[in-house]
Amino acid sequence: MSMHNNFELLAEERQNIESTGLDAAKWSWQAHASHLRRGVEKSEDLTPRRSEFLIRHAMELEGISLQDALKETKKAKGKAKVLPCPTRELERAGLLDAAVDVAHLPAYSAAVTLRFQLLSPLLTRDDDPFYLFDNPARKDHIYGAPFLAAASVKGLAADAVQRGFPLEQEWKTLGKNDQERTTRYRRQQALARRLFGLASDADEFDSEAGRLHFSPVWFSSIQYLVLNPMKNDNSGIGTQPLQFEAIAPVDEKGRPCQAEVRLFYFNPAGAKESDLTTAANDLACLIAALAAWWPALGLGAKRLAGYGALVPTAAECSAKDWPGVTQPLKFSGDDSWQTLAKKIATIAKGKA
Repeated sequence: MSMHNNFELLAEERQNIESTGLDAAKWSWQAHASHLRRGVEKSEDLTPRRSEFLIRHAMELEGISLQDALKETKKAKGKAKVLPCPTRELERAGLLDAAVDVAHLPAYSAAVTLRFQLLSPLLTRDDDPFYLFDNPARKDHIYGAPFLAAASVKGLAADAVQRGFPLEQEWKTLGKNDQERTTRYRRQQALARRLFGLASDADEFDSEAGRLHFSPVWFSSIQYLVLNPMKNDNSGIGTQPLQFEAIAPVDEKGRPCQAEVRLFYFNPAGAKESDLTTAANDLACLIAALAAWWPALGLGAKRLAGYGALVPTAAECSAKDWPGVTQPLKFSGDDSWQTLAKKIATIAKGKA
């Protein structure tokens, strides 16, 4: 199909959506969400549009037709639906897999893939100011595929290392705020400094780039949640219900959500603290911390409330010039991350 015909098709679909309400179902749910947000100036005017969207796309209606549900939205009832996202389009475009060839990295560098199954909805706040809902999931702006940003993954990894390898000094005594505490923690904890770097504007601290590099974590399904925060008066009464877009733990066919974290450790060969023992020990400690804390705490926002829960399913590591490691190290099962960490630790001790 030519580009001209593509534009004609889009124009025809837009005309259908604007002229006849029921034909809106012909559009993808993401396109319809964007359309419904257009022209709204007051937040209260979004309520009926949100209801229309949820009825059309996010509910398995029970005992009522679509037409009747749209006329009387309070009568609409049914189970929540999981909505598919065009993540496969991203994969077909070659943008999903950020595999790293360790053969082109310095000696003792390594690439790691940690696979997991999502057990509960994952919240990833987007920064889109003109979306139908106040709390959209983070999605790429071309295909609309949901993801957990690389910077967020790195922050969660740093938190796990911080929990797994604390200093004797209490966290709150390290500084006035988290940024200052993080800087002082990494100054004193060489492992964290090498892994995540040290960014500081203070004259007494030199900045340093970290050796870890993460890729985004991609997902393929979305669901809608309603959270009702409680008042602070211990009455048990909710305030204003909040609607959240969340990454679903299953796809539209009920299959478990499988995802993976990809990272690589860039070892600055020839620099200080770049020997095999240091590099392998850094990775072993990192993976052990992730294996201990991510399944316990989860990923994303509101994880302490049970969102973003996960269970490890597999782990893989490819390395440059590690003795005895000519093929990728591969493990499977819910203890796979911990097993990989232990294996790398033996390499760090020269017992591969």
